[in-house]
Amino acid sequence: MRKFRVLMKDNDKRVALIRLRDIIYSGVRPTVRESGFSAENVEELVKEGLILPGGKMSGTESSGCVIEEILPAGHAFISEHARSTMNAT
Repeated sequence: MRKFRVLMKDNDKRVALIRLRDIIYSGVRPTVRESGFSAENVEELVKEGLILPGGKMSGTESSGCVIEEILPAGHAFISEHARSTMNAT
């Protein structure tokens, strides 16, 4: 059976990036499993160039892959979407 993936919404990406940023700033390099996000969501953030994995993000081993850092594009994504959220209120 074919599995259809639903892309993350921008707000979900922003929340994920903020959570990952906070985990990484605390000195932890979480695995995909430890981050609490699905491997598919983390793969999407990697493909968009928002985070840097410590290894390959494919196959059955992806849940054990370490998330090294939030890339500059990820920090910009957080800032950009935080401003648009503030302007909407």
